[in-house]
Amino acid sequence: MIVRTADRTWCGSVADLRATGVSGHQVVDAVRGDDAACRIHCPPPGPLFDRVGHVHPEMGLRVRPALAVAARTRGLTPPQDDEIERLRAERDAIDVDERVPQHATPPEEDPAALEERVAELRGRISALRAHDIDASDERAALREAATRLSEAQTTRLAAAQTRQATREQRDRRQRRLRLDDRIANHERDARSWLVERVRDPYERAVFALDPGADPFDCDPTTAALAILRVGTQRAPVVLATEQFPTPAAAAAWVEGPVVACGPDV
Repeated sequence: MIVRTADRTWCGSVADLRATGVSGHQVVDAVRGDDAACRIHCPPPGPLFDRVGHVHPEMGLRVRPALAVAARTRGLTPPQDDEIERLRAERDAIDVDERVPQHATPPEEDPAALEERVAELRGRISALRAHDIDASDERAALREAATRLSEAQTTRLAAAQTRQATREQRDRRQRRLRLDDRIANHERDARSWLVERVRDPYERAVFALDPGADPFDCDPTTAALAILRVGTQRAPVVLATEQFPTPAAAAAWVEGPVVACGPDV
């Protein structure tokens, strides 16, 4: 790891920035490769960094999800992974239109009544022709009725298609929701499986830091440091706590590089 500020450079597993005025959040930005008040050359941060890469008193931490991520960094793979991947692929293959469904608009006139009207006018026209009587008015009425019938039939067909499309979209959404539920259940099972595989070393790490702590209901900085002890973190840990006498002691604990920072102001 190489850390550069405006007037100093650190090389190795420890960089103590507590007297530089560079905040922990700025160091986190630098670790991620963003513009910041310092520059850091280091391995790219992995998923564990997002959970416990920045250890500070105000941090929030969901212990079990973070511990499951730490277990994966040790190469552990839960038996549910294949099924989760299959279900995700099945869910993602279901195309759902997220737009607001359109309402089916029924025709203003009853197509059946218009069909009867058209049939009636055709009959009258035929009768008038048979008696050699002018049927101009009836033919005009027939054209008007046929136009209205065509419009009503088109509107009815469009409404039926809209209702069918809405039903199909609803069915697809329900299928996706059912798959989401199954995926969530498998993910919970996978997380529990992972946590159980690293529970013992995690609890030992918590007790080493705070003998009286409840491993799953303790100070988040204690839990984060215990998780770092269990997992594998290649990118530097950004540390703004006082659990260790020196940054070097913290680096020895996490078995990786550490950047010590003062509290954010």
